[in-house]
Amino acid sequence: MDTARLLEEWLSSNDKIEIEPSFLAYMLLYCTKNEMGLYDIINCLDSFWGTENVICRKKCIKLLAEIVTPSQSSLNSSAVNAITTSLCKDKFKEPSLLSYFIDIMSTVMHAETIDLTSVIQLCNILFTEITVDKLSQQSRYKVLLALGKAIEKYASELQRSKINFIEGFIHCMDGEKDPRNLMVAFALVRAIIDKFDISRHVEDLFDIVFCYFPIHFIAPTNTDALEITTEDLKRSLRQCLAATPYFAYYSTPLLIEKLLTTTGSAKRDTMETISLCAPAYGAHAILPHTLDLFDALTKEVYTGTDSGMVEIALDTIHHVVATLGTGISIANIRDPVEKSIDTLLAQCIEKLKEPELKNARSAAFILRAVASASDPACTSVTHAVLPIIYQQYKPTDSSLRQKSILDILIEILIASKKLYGSVEDVGYDRDFQTPLLMYKQQVLQMFVLSLIDSDSTLRQTSLKGIHEMVLMKQFLNREEVKDSINAEGVTAKLHPESIEQYTIPVLLKELADEEHSLGKYQDVLEAIQSLGVHVNLFKIITDPLLKKLDFACSHEVKGNPTYCHELAACILAIYRATCKETVQIGYTTLLPFIMKGCITSVLQPKWVLDQQLVETFAIILAITTRLLPISEQKTLVDNACKLFILGEYENQNYEQLMLSSKIQLPLPNTTEFLDCLFRIALECDTSNVTLSKTIAIIINKWMNGK
Repeated sequence: MDTARLLEEWLSSNDKIEIEPSFLAYMLLYCTKNEMGLYDIINCLDSFWGTENVICRKKCIKLLAEIVTPSQSSLNSSAVNAITTSLCKDKFKEPSLLSYFIDIMSTVMHAETIDLTSVIQLCNILFTEITVDKLSQQSRYKVLLALGKAIEKYASELQRSKINFIEGFIHCMDGEKDPRNLMVAFALVRAIIDKFDISRHVEDLFDIVFCYFPIHFIAPTNTDALEITTEDLKRSLRQCLAATPYFAYYSTPLLIEKLLTTTGSAKRDTMETISLCAPAYGAHAILPHTLDLFDALTKEVYTGTDSGMVEIALDTIHHVVATLGTGISIANIRDPVEKSIDTLLAQCIEKLKEPELKNARSAAFILRAVASASDPACTSVTHAVLPIIYQQYKPTDSSLRQKSILDILIEILIASKKLYGSVEDVGYDRDFQTPLLMYKQQVLQMFVLSLIDSDSTLRQTSLKGIHEMVLMKQFLNREEVKDSINAEGVTAKLHPESIEQYTIPVLLKELADEEHSLGKYQDVLEAIQSLGVHVNLFKIITDPLLKKLDFACSHEVKGNPTYCHELAACILAIYRATCKETVQIGYTTLLPFIMKGCITSVLQPKWVLDQQLVETFAIILAITTRLLPISEQKTLVDNACKLFILGEYENQNYEQLMLSSKIQLPLPNTTEFLDCLFRIALECDTSNVTLSKTIAIIINKWMNGK
């Protein structure tokens, strides 16, 4: 039958309302087989669109949607233009049919061949002819995605066109409440800020975004809402507010107002937003509001009961101070910046006068957040606080007061390490030097004096402070590091549990294993050798060191046999120094470890062994043997003879397993299994006799079975 006639009959019929699958398939086939097929159908549909028959009009646009949607990838530019022209013929004026119009428009906007003219025509209809907020959620979603495609493809051209794209987008986004649509809308806001000149639309864009702040929604229980969470929405909205410094004029006072008037989740969201926005807005925008900001944030730190909220407040203080630091080099801004920090410091110093109280600890956290933000801030904190701390510290005071003062000082050390770098950092380098260098001797004195105190908690605090100093880049010189380790050696002898808790984990982290790469191991091995000569520490550190050595010998870390040699030599050195008290550890731990590793490596590749390693291991075994009782020496010699002379490397008796001949072994192919045994027997001198016997038994039984 003629396609045009068939289509006209279907459109004219009031009985055939739905599109039959066979009818649709015929139309799609016609479009595919005929170059002008789609144009013929569009012309026919357009001719029927002008009728007053509502059912006929619905058929027209519904059929066009059914034909165009599956053809998106094959639409050429002429087809796209024809569809666009058809859509512009008042097909958007029938409210009940708008969903079909949106489907067709979305398909065309996503077509790779769409040109600028068609994009402008369709956007103009969306912006001026359609009330988007009256559409269904799915249709609004498609509208936003279509606008995203337009921005992606023709952002600069749309900016120069006659349509006001930004104003039109605001019209489309206005009143949106669905979380899925909002995620797309927020992304489009950021794209517009990035690709368009928004200088004439700043307030309108800000209003359409900030009206959602703070945002919250509860996902329906009967759907996953595309797995969108409140945190996703908050993060996306926050990124919009931080996307341009143009928003600072409107945003900053409103955020501070929210900070002062909200509680709970809304306050948390406000602090996180300020933290993200501050660097984007810059020092000039933040500076007039610093007093209000710091008052609200420090109040949260001092009085807050939720540790999570306190951490966010501290993080926000850090980012605000860091932003102020970026304005230090700007003319006429240094004085007000320093004054804003000085006001904050004065409040903290007042709290430090009673270091045992909770507020002093909170003040120390604030000082850490400030000092770690910028070099000028760290300098201000150091010069304002260090003299006061040193003046307050007295070895004759109670352990609680001494510990409280050292805890405050440790927060300053942590801030300095974060800002100026740690010896653990790879590729981290700064031109600035920490201002703490001016007070190095006083800081060392406080921590070393408390290291020998009888109070264990004070000693642990002292150890923690020394660790921070050792880790700080360009703070302690080599001799001072060595002296610090020697001081820890005294503690290791009297209180090894403190060293085990604080020092050992830091040192071991620099030695390679499955979780850590190889660090500056020479200094670490030197420190371990200094501390490990104390018997209690040797007992603690032996097992971790053997695990590190096993990893090093198994992987020959970074192709570095020297590391294996030095690690083994370190174990030998501390064992030699403590062997009289630790010979049982040598017999029950070191000896089995060495024997197992070496023997396994002979039978199959395990360790990368060389002459130097073997000699080191031999010395450890010799020391152990000489110190053992006669009876244990005899057992050891007997086992050595069996192993090295008789070649008996099995240390347990075993019996043959007797099975019924009917038992089927899990061997898919006996011939292949025999080939495998032959190859192993030829390659392994130590097993060829045993394997030959096994092969003979298999062949014998196999032949008998045949």
